[in-house]
Amino acid sequence: MPESKGMLTEIEKLIRKNVILYFANRPSEEKTLEKVEAFAQKQLDFFIDGMMKQSPEVFRAWRGKNPFIAKAAINKETLEFAIQIVEKEPGKY
Repeated sequence: MPESKGMLTEIEKLIRKNVILYFANRPSEEKTLEKVEAFAQKQLDFFIDGMMKQSPEVFRAWRGKNPFIAKAAINKETLEFAIQIVEKEPGKY
């Protein structure tokens, strides 16, 4: 499903923006990798669910399940966030 790759890149950018907005004014102690990944995964689940509802073809291709996980990275010095969407089991959807 090649067209989904471009969409995933756009979703990554949107999730990163939402992560930045959500965590921007929070104390440093709350900016943990686990919390950022959990927030990013909720965002990803929301967007993937929407994609599957909009497209029966996507729903069938992904067998009605989100085949992706959100991975995060935090630069400890600048507290910048990076988000990457990866397949749970590459090549399995």
